[in-house]
Amino acid sequence: MACSSGRVTIQLVDEEAGVGAGGLQLFRGQSYEAIRAACLDSGILFRDPYFPAGPDALGYDQLGPDSEKAKDVKWMRPHEFCAEPKFIYEDMSRTDVCQGSLGNCWFLAAAASLTLYPRLLRRVVPPGQDFQHGYAGVFHFQLWQFGCWVDVVVDDRLPVREGKLMFVRSEQRNEFWAPLLEKAYAKLHGSYEVMRGGHMNEAFVDFTGGVGEVLYLRQNSVGLFSALRHALAKESLVGATALSDRGEYRTEEGLVKGHAYSVTGTHKVFLGFTKVRLLRLRNPWGRVEWTGAWSDSCPRWDALPTECRDALLVKKEDGEFWMELRDFLLHFDTVQICSLSPEVLGPRPEGGGWHVHTFQGRWVRGFNSGGSQPSAETFWTNPQFRLTLLEPDEEEDEDEEGPWGGWGASGAWGPARGGRTPKCTVLLSLTQRNRRRLRAKGLTYLTVGFHVFQIPEELLGLWDSPRSRALLPRLLRADRSPLSARRDVSRRCRLRPGHYLVVPSTAHAGDEADFTLRVFSERRHTAVEIDDVISADLQALQGPYLPLELDLEQLFKELAGEEEELNASQLQALLSIALEPASVHTPGEIGLRTCEQLLQCFGHGQSLALHHFQRLWGHLLEWQAIFHKFDEDASGTMNSFELRLALNAAGFHLNNQLTQALTSRYRDSRLRVDFERFVSCVAQLTCIFCHCSQHLDGGEGVICLTHRQWMEAATFS
Repeated sequence: MACSSGRVTIQLVDEEAGVGAGGLQLFRGQSYEAIRAACLDSGILFRDPYFPAGPDALGYDQLGPDSEKAKDVKWMRPHEFCAEPKFIYEDMSRTDVCQGSLGNCWFLAAAASLTLYPRLLRRVVPPGQDFQHGYAGVFHFQLWQFGCWVDVVVDDRLPVREGKLMFVRSEQRNEFWAPLLEKAYAKLHGSYEVMRGGHMNEAFVDFTGGVGEVLYLRQNSVGLFSALRHALAKESLVGATALSDRGEYRTEEGLVKGHAYSVTGTHKVFLGFTKVRLLRLRNPWGRVEWTGAWSDSCPRWDALPTECRDALLVKKEDGEFWMELRDFLLHFDTVQICSLSPEVLGPRPEGGGWHVHTFQGRWVRGFNSGGSQPSAETFWTNPQFRLTLLEPDEEEDEDEEGPWGGWGASGAWGPARGGRTPKCTVLLSLTQRNRRRLRAKGLTYLTVGFHVFQIPEELLGLWDSPRSRALLPRLLRADRSPLSARRDVSRRCRLRPGHYLVVPSTAHAGDEADFTLRVFSERRHTAVEIDDVISADLQALQGPYLPLELDLEQLFKELAGEEEELNASQLQALLSIALEPASVHTPGEIGLRTCEQLLQCFGHGQSLALHHFQRLWGHLLEWQAIFHKFDEDASGTMNSFELRLALNAAGFHLNNQLTQALTSRYRDSRLRVDFERFVSCVAQLTCIFCHCSQHLDGGEGVICLTHRQWMEAATFS
C-alpha cells in the first residue's frame, strides 16, 4: 500500500441499533405478564429464583445469616398470616407507609411523598394487581435507574417475625403494596440491608426519573416557603432532614434527629393581622410527632375559624403534623427537592420542547480519574463535556424573591436573578451508578462533583478532541457543584449564553466509579462529550521503511539461518541486542509473547522475513522515540495517564471508551506503562487498522465495526 496523507476511520455501531435506551427494561429479563400467565396455567405460586426468600435476601452484616436480628425470621405470603390481604385498600395514601425495624426512613419518607400524586404513583406501582382475581404470587414495580425505567418482578413472600412484618407496613394491616415495593427495591440493590441509611433524593429520583437538589437551610431563608409551595404545586417531591452526629434520637419537642421527614403541604393562616406560614410534615414511623407550636394539641388552633381548623387539623397519632416555618428552620438542616423530569412532566403546554442530554461514563484509575483540583497535573484527564447555551431565559414575574431564588416554569429550583444581564438556566445532575448494591463488599458512595468552565470564542475552534485538554488552565471557572458523598449531586447554574466545559470528577484521583451526567434546560442548548473519532494516519500505519545497518542485517541473517526467517525466540534474541544501545533507560527486554504478536502483525504469522523486519524496525525506532518523549523522568516507564497522548503521537486517535479499555489492559498496578507494553499496544493497533484499510477503496475511508468486533480484534489471548 502506497503512503498517503489520508486516514483510516473506524465507526463503531450498535448491534441492536433501534432499541431505544429510554425504553422499559426487564430486570433480570423477567416479564411479569409471562410469569403470571405461566403460574396460572400450572396452578402454582411464583417463587423468585433471582431473589430467593432466605438469609441472603435479608443482608450481610447486621441482618446477616448469623446475626441476632435474622433469627426466627419466616418468609410468608400475606394470606398465610393475614385475613383477606389486599394489594391496595381503597386507595394509596401517605399513611400506608410506616417504618419497621430497617433503617430506611429515607426511602419510606420518599414513598409517602409519592402517594400525594396518584399519577406518579401509578407509574411506580402499576395498577391491576391484587390478591384476588388472577393472583399468582407475583407482583411488579417500575423504578428509574440511570437513564431508563426498569420493571422489577418479585414474589410475595415477605420476612415475618413473631407474626408481624419485619419492615415497612401499612396503617391498614391487610394492605401490602408498600412492603412489596420495598422488596422490589431490595431486590434491585441486592438485599434489604443495603437500604439501611440514605438520602431521600436517591429514592425521589428512582421513583420519578427527576432531578434531586439539596437546600442547606439558613435561619434567614427568604423565599423558602414560596419555593416549597410552588414545588408541591408542581408535583415535586419534598423532604427534610434534621441532621445528627450521634444517630437517631428523639428530642423533647417530639422530633427525631438524624431522621428523614416528608414535607406534604404548606398553608398560610392569619392570627389577627399576623400571617403565619405553616408546613405539614410526616414522620415515616407513622407515630412520634412534633409537640411544639401548631402541633395537634396546640391551643393556637382554637383561634382559627372552624372551617379552616377542620380542613387542616387531624388529631391523630399518624406521624403527621404542622409546624411554623420559623420552628422548621430552627430544627431542620436540609430540604431535599426532586423536580420532575421532562419525561414525567410531558410536553409543555405552550408547545416548546424540553432539551435533555444524558451521558453515561466511568472514572478509571490511571486513565481519566484525575481528581477534583484544577491545579493538579491529572485534572485534565477527567471526562469532559462541551455545553453550548443558545437562548437566554424569558423574564418572569417572581413571587417573594430573595436569596433562595424562585421557581421557573418547570417548577425547578433556581437562584435569584441579579441585574438585567441575559442568563440561561441549566440544571446539571451527576449520579453515581450501582454503588448502593456494592455495600455488601464494603464500598460506599464516593465524594464527587463537577466544575463548569467558560470557553472563550478564540479557543472554541481548538476544543474538538481530548488533545485540547492542555488548554484547561487557561479557562475561567463559571460555576461548580459542591463535592458530596451522595449518589446524586446537582446544581442549577445561571450562565450567560455561550460555550462551557463541564468536568465531572471524583474528589480523589484514582477513585473508580460509573456515572451518569444529565443536562436539562427549557431553552435550547447543545451538549456533546469531548472525544476523538477512531482513526489512524495512513503514513503512520505504513511506517518508515529504513535500510538496515550492515551489522544489524548480518545479525538477522545469522539468527535466521537457512530458513532466512526469524521465529519468535530468534526475534526476541535479535531485539535484546539491537534495542539495547538505543534504550539505555528501558530496563528488561521485549518478551516472547510480544515477539509472537509482532510476528502476527508484521510477518507471516509464525516467522518474519528480512523485508518484514525492515518495516518492523522502522516502527520500533519511531515508537521508542515516542516512548522516551513521555518517559520524562527516564525511569523506563511512562504514566498511564499519558498513554492516550503517546498513541496520538504514534498516529492513532481513539475514543474514550477504547482508550479506557487499552489503559486498563496495558497499565501495571502502579499505573505505569513500560516500553514492552507500549510496543504491544501500538503493534496491535497497527495490525487492526492495516487489516481494515485493506477493505477500503484506496486504503482510506470509513469502515463500520460493532463494539464486539472491535473488542475481539483488539483483545488477544
